[in-house]
Amino acid sequence: MNFRELGAFYKKVRQSRGYSIGDVTSHYLSKSQISKFENGNSMLLLDGFMHAVAGLNMTMSEFFLTIGHFEAGNLHTFGEKLKDLINVQDMDGLKGLIIQKPRTNEKRIFNIKIKCAIRELSGQNLLTDADSQFIDKYLTDHEEWTAFDIDVFGMCLEALDTELVYQLGKQLTKKDKFRILPYNAYIVKRTLVNVYVYMILHGRFIYADEFEKELDSLLKSTDTEEKIAVHIFKKVLKYRQEKNPELLPEIDQDLQNLKNLGAFGLARMIDIFLTNYK
Repeated sequence: MNFRELGAFYKKVRQSRGYSIGDVTSHYLSKSQISKFENGNSMLLLDGFMHAVAGLNMTMSEFFLTIGHFEAGNLHTFGEKLKDLINVQDMDGLKGLIIQKPRTNEKRIFNIKIKCAIRELSGQNLLTDADSQFIDKYLTDHEEWTAFDIDVFGMCLEALDTELVYQLGKQLTKKDKFRILPYNAYIVKRTLVNVYVYMILHGRFIYADEFEKELDSLLKSTDTEEKIAVHIFKKVLKYRQEKNPELLPEIDQDLQNLKNLGAFGLARMIDIFLTNYK
């Protein structure tokens, strides 16, 4: 692989992880240098290249291990389709995205994400023991998580044991380095909200209380969607703990308020979760 191919490959990895050029720059590396490297106009010096890879939240080993089997273009396109289908709760569309005979780790992870989404949205469980074992080993074998790994964790909770979700979630709250870049901070917050909701829906209320405290200190006023979800699920948690039917009209009103504000997708998603995890 020459430096032009390396630069083009770096660009594919960056885009597949959702980073802009600005996200991966630092005091040591400018936007211009990254752009020229990606476009094959110049090669980065070794220290510059190491900073570029670090900007992706990857180690050098992780970056080079992806070469040869990382199909960034196709998987990124599939990833966008997955998000769209989840937003409209299209079960048939989601099932149609499942890759038959996946031959790479990335494709296996993608399939598990789809199956977890189907289970969350419809209650239908397509996950196999092999899926659970694979994602368990994948997440626990990686001592240093990348932003990609955090996203995998947040989307594959249904494939994991509850105790493991708790342990990995608590570890994530201690990884301050992921909060430096805005995109990374967004992934961490979204994932911890997912873990909080997961604990409530699975009846692990003590664990949910712990993550609620973390989120209360972590979320900012600009984290609108996450704060709304936490606000509603605080009431769901209280209802499930106290079995107080007076809280149900409040929860229904919150969902109606979301719809009135045009947040139909979020309202529909929360409603489906509450229905499937009674």
